[in-house]
Amino acid sequence: MLIIDRNCFADAKKWVGLLFSKHKNSQEIVEFLSNKIEYANRINRDNWNLNLASNGNFLRFNVGQEYCIQIDDMEILILCLKQSVPESVKEKSESLHFRGYSRNIGVVNSTSFNEIPDCLVKVPNSIGVVITENAKKWLPLIDKSNFQFIDYAISNTRILPMMIGAHSVGAVDFLSSIIGRHLPNPSFALNSVYENEILISKKIKKLSDEQLEKLTQKEQSEPRKTTTNTSIYIRNPYIIEKAKRLAAGKCQDCSQSAPFINKLTKEPFLEVHHIIPLSEGGEDSIDNVVALCPNCHRKRHYG
Repeated sequence: MLIIDRNCFADAKKWVGLLFSKHKNSQEIVEFLSNKIEYANRINRDNWNLNLASNGNFLRFNVGQEYCIQIDDMEILILCLKQSVPESVKEKSESLHFRGYSRNIGVVNSTSFNEIPDCLVKVPNSIGVVITENAKKWLPLIDKSNFQFIDYAISNTRILPMMIGAHSVGAVDFLSSIIGRHLPNPSFALNSVYENEILISKKIKKLSDEQLEKLTQKEQSEPRKTTTNTSIYIRNPYIIEKAKRLAAGKCQDCSQSAPFINKLTKEPFLEVHHIIPLSEGGEDSIDNVVALCPNCHRKRHYG
């Protein structure tokens, strides 16, 4: 069972790295995408997202409600405004074509710029520029037009809740590691981390004890950290699940049964505590955690 944690640096490195490996000039692609993330964040830091597909098939940068840049293993799609696409791009090329959308036909692909209808209804005069090769040549030529697309889309459309939940902190952190500078996350990123942890947790509960044991051994013990306006540590969900299974519904300090059943998970409510805090260099490993009732958890911190 494939589980991609969008907020996990290791998962993003594997799957986003695989996508970039399919294209030449990957450094130029990363720099182009990173510049657009920084630009969108300066305009409106809670109206964009970077979506790593749950199956790893694509990486999509959205501004407002509209997709703006999409990278898969076959092509790079860049949304532009028609009026600012330079003439040198409009000329026919084997490594580039255009994409629009027609209500009667659906998706329209053509090498002829003038035959393409608008790509997005909510962004007038929008067009998709599809690059299959030689990104190093084409990206600088459509840079200005893509900036103008962002200006319009981020100011006139609004990101949807499902898009917020699909944001990938891990992908942003991976891009940061490639370009050597910190890229921002949108202001809602902290919530997306929590929402994604709940989704991943539900999937993890379906794993057998043997599968869980392999994954807890495989996952890194050094905690992951991300930055929005503050830094937070993203705990390993496999370690959390294994600790709770070992506790079997009883607090590992007072040995009493969990005080209530969690209405969301329908399981005994226990909190997983790091013996040596992550902020003090503690490992995110099964040897450094205990599952506690809320009272004993508070006692560990304040008693």
